[in-house]
Amino acid sequence: MTAKRHTTFRFTLLPTAAQEQLLLRHAGAARFAFNQALRLVKDALEAKRSGEEIRVPWTPFDQINSFNKWKCSKAAGVDENGKPGLPWRGEVLQQVFEEAAVDLGRALAHFSACRPNGSRAAGFPRFKKRSDTRQSFRIRNKTSGGRSSVEVGGDAGPRSIRLPKLGLLPIREDTLTSDN
Repeated sequence: MTAKRHTTFRFTLLPTAAQEQLLLRHAGAARFAFNQALRLVKDALEAKRSGEEIRVPWTPFDQINSFNKWKCSKAAGVDENGKPGLPWRGEVLQQVFEEAAVDLGRALAHFSACRPNGSRAAGFPRFKKRSDTRQSFRIRNKTSGGRSSVEVGGDAGPRSIRLPKLGLLPIREDTLTSDN
């Protein structure tokens, strides 16, 4: 049996202007994915209320599957070559869409868990607005061929982080820790 260690880091990024635009594009894609997944849930709930036999995507896994199906459909748009789907989906990391769908699934689960016992702690999830929410997104540290997709410090120096699709980003804090 092998033990896995999961660690979360929070750093202050010092991106270039071009990197900042990429970060904002990823944050916007996460907000878009959350809102579109929520739209799919609301549409499914409305169809169910009108008597249709339809499965409402509720779990994080269902959210990922329904969003992935939608983003590759004509409903998401068509690119200049006539290919259906979100034309800009290749510009951002796929995980951004997945994590936003997982966030909505968790919000729906929390809503469901609070509702039966009469608690009003969690309302039904709301659409995210650019002005109302902190611009953010999440990615997982997937490994491929024994190499991690996120590198903290390492060859590039102790004040850097390498993220997929974003490249090497300078950070304010030192990533090296001492044993003192």
